[in-house]
Amino acid sequence: MQECKVFWRWFERNEDRLREIEEASREALFDELLDALHAYSPQLWFETGTADDGVSELIISAEGNADYFSDVRLLIAAAPAIAGWRFLAFKPANGFGFTTEYEGTTFSPGATWFMPLSSHSDRGALGIRVGYAHYDEQQHQRFLTGTFIMLECALGELAFAEQVHHVEVVRLPSSPASSGYLPLTELGEIVK
Repeated sequence: MQECKVFWRWFERNEDRLREIEEASREALFDELLDALHAYSPQLWFETGTADDGVSELIISAEGNADYFSDVRLLIAAAPAIAGWRFLAFKPANGFGFTTEYEGTTFSPGATWFMPLSSHSDRGALGIRVGYAHYDEQQHQRFLTGTFIMLECALGELAFAEQVHHVEVVRLPSSPASSGYLPLTELGEIVK
């Protein structure tokens, strides 16, 4: 708990700099913030910005690594009340209405399909096969990493890490619905 207090004392001393950050000093200040966070737990990361309601946000993430979820929860539980700031444990769900790019490849939940998979050894585990019309087997790792990024953004870090136990990527069949695929936008209902 002492390490949490050290981080939050650093944050309180620097929160005005983070709120009014200038482009020229952004990278150096974010490095300082990351150093303070890593002094608490070297496996945690952060995102910061201003929400639609004008409140500054600091999101603490374990990048989906469940071994460090307790570190995230402890740190956020110890957060002080600071006017104009909101502190969030884990990247929140943003829904499926976005498009993102990873290493030059576009990932759009609205144009993506998935097939639920079941495990023979764990009936409660959800696996998914994600199909892309533009899938390139030569770029398999790019598609897999981009899929993880897209799913974490859509479902939220915690839901994705705790509820989706296996992900694979493939070329989408010419008739996805008749092959057992569902629009990816329906995954949110299954995860709930």
